[in-house]
Amino acid sequence: MGYAVELYIDAQMEAAVRGLWQTLADRGVTSLMPELGARPHISLTVFDALYPPDVHDELQNFATEVAPIPLQFSAVGIFPTAEGVVFLAPVVTPRLLDVHAAFHARMAALGLPSLSYYRPGNWVPHCTVAINLPADQIPAAVAICKAAPVFRAFSLVGLDLIE
Repeated sequence: MGYAVELYIDAQMEAAVRGLWQTLADRGVTSLMPELGARPHISLTVFDALYPPDVHDELQNFATEVAPIPLQFSAVGIFPTAEGVVFLAPVVTPRLLDVHAAFHARMAALGLPSLSYYRPGNWVPHCTVAINLPADQIPAAVAICKAAPVFRAFSLVGLDLIE
C-alpha cells in the first residue's frame, strides 16, 4: 500500500483547479481526479510503505515550518508514460526546491525512502488535472488547460499524508 505527501493549494486556486476539472468533464474529457476524491495538490513524495510511528508528528512540524509557499502555474504538461497524465506545472523556485530537499532529508532521517520519481534531482512538481486519459483525449485536455484561469499566483498552504 502506498502513501503520498501532498502540498495543498490555497482556496482560490483550489476552486480554479476544481473548475478546470469540471470544464474537462463538461467537454467529455475524463479527468478522474474528482472521482478519486482528490484535492488539488502538488505531491512532495510517494512512499511504498510507511512505518515510523513518529512520521505524522514530523509531517505536521514540517508543514508548520514551511507554509505558505508562494508559487505560480506557468505551463501545461504531460508525462511520457502510459498513464495519460495532464498536469499544471508551477514555476520552480529556489524556495520550492529548498522545501523539497529539506523534506526529503527529514524523511531519510526517519528511514523513509521515496519513490525515485520524487527524489531531489528527479522531481517534476506538478498538479495533476487528468489521469488515465486515452491518447486521443490528451490534446483536448491540454487545450482546455491552456484556456483555464489558473496561470496566476497562489500559495501552497498545507500538507497531508494520503493513503
